[in-house]
Amino acid sequence: MKVWPDGHPKGKAMARRQRDILDAARACFVQTGYGGTSMDAIAAAADISLMTLYRHAESKDDLFAATISDACRATDDVERRYFESLIALPFRELLVTSGIHMQAKFFRPDNIALMRLVIAESSVFPHLLQLAYEGIPGHFESLAAIIISAKCDADDEDIAEAARLYIDCLLGGEVLRLLLGQGERPDADQRRRAERAADVVLGMLEAGPAC
Repeated sequence: MKVWPDGHPKGKAMARRQRDILDAARACFVQTGYGGTSMDAIAAAADISLMTLYRHAESKDDLFAATISDACRATDDVERRYFESLIALPFRELLVTSGIHMQAKFFRPDNIALMRLVIAESSVFPHLLQLAYEGIPGHFESLAAIIISAKCDADDEDIAEAARLYIDCLLGGEVLRLLLGQGERPDADQRRRAERAADVVLGMLEAGPAC
């Protein structure tokens, strides 16, 4: 979707409109699937004209990618400030606290519904898999790399590998079980998984003086 500059005179109004569009798009995709959703339907759900919708998004693919990306990103200033405040924590505590926060975002029922949609329609629309990976797990891996690099002076390759390991430990088999309808949202185990992920990363990086 289009990004409006902070100094744009109508920036706040545009941001609210985009929020309405993303909410409408998510509802349409979850209810009728990717193939069953049209730009006309999204415009109607957002209570805007089709022309207005195209001012914000170039295509249905553009909107779906934005919906996936929006699923796990910080969406308001309060949440952004909260995450920025975590950087001051000791390394292990930072990894554990961030891990709990990421799981809470990832395992939201509406996000699970989006992932199930991607799997269900990937045989007809295989490009959805890449959009989903980049928007959710890929986003979390990038976030983890930022967290790790803020505390550890390792090379980029090691940081990227540590970030992948961290996200694998946080999500792992829980994702598959949820997508297959086995079990409930795993709130009770979030701290245990976050602590395990933190210890795996610290062990890999050996938590030397540079970390």
